[in-house]
Amino acid sequence: MQLPRLLMRIAFCALPACALAGCSTHAAAPLPPTALAPPAAGLPDAGPPSCKGQKTTKNYASLSVTLSTKGGSFCIPAYGGFGGAVKYPGANPPVKLKLISSTRDYNHLPKLGKGSAIFYLQLALSGGTSFAPKVRAGGGLTAEKIVPGKPYTAYGQATISGFTIDFGPCYAVAKAGKYGGVIGGIGTLLKGRSIPVAASGVIEIYSGKQTSTKC
Repeated sequence: MQLPRLLMRIAFCALPACALAGCSTHAAAPLPPTALAPPAAGLPDAGPPSCKGQKTTKNYASLSVTLSTKGGSFCIPAYGGFGGAVKYPGANPPVKLKLISSTRDYNHLPKLGKGSAIFYLQLALSGGTSFAPKVRAGGGLTAEKIVPGKPYTAYGQATISGFTIDFGPCYAVAKAGKYGGVIGGIGTLLKGRSIPVAASGVIEIYSGKQTSTKC
C-alpha cells in the first residue's frame, strides 16, 4: 500500500476516537446560563380578557348587553388593563344596556369624586326599567393597578330627560384576584332604582375611602 493512502486511512480512523476524547484544539463554547437554568415559573396574566363582542378604540371599549328580569352579571369591556364583571339586580322589564369603558375623561364627563377617577364606565339604557332591591354578591372591576387591601369609592350619576340624578357613592376594599385587585359591589348602585325612560349615566371609580357607605 502506498504511504499517502495509508496515512489517510490512519487519519480517518482516528477521527471518531479524537471526537470522543475531546481532542479538538479549540475549546467548546460554554452553554448560555439560560440553557441550564430550570424552567421559569409561570408569568402572571397580562390582564382581564376582552368581552365577547366588545369593540375597542384608542379612547375606549364598548359592549351592548341585555339586562334580565332575574338579574345576573354583565362583562365590563376590557380597556387599559381594567375589566371584569358586574353583578346587577333584576331589571323589569328587560332592557338593552350599552357599556363604555375608559381610563380617562375623553367625553367631558362630570367629576363626581375627589381627585381623578381611575376608571369610567358609561351606561346607556334603551328604555325605562325598575331594578330589584337585592343583588347577588360576586364579580367586580379588576386590574393590576387596583391594590388589594386598599379602599376604592364608586360614584354614579344618571341623566333622565335632561335631569341629573346622583346615586351612591359607596366604597369597597379591594380583594386579590387573578388579574390583580378586585373591587366588588359596584352593581349595588343600581339596586332599588327606578328609571322611567331611556337614560344615560356613568359610574366612576376613585382611589380611597370617600364615603362611609359600603357597596
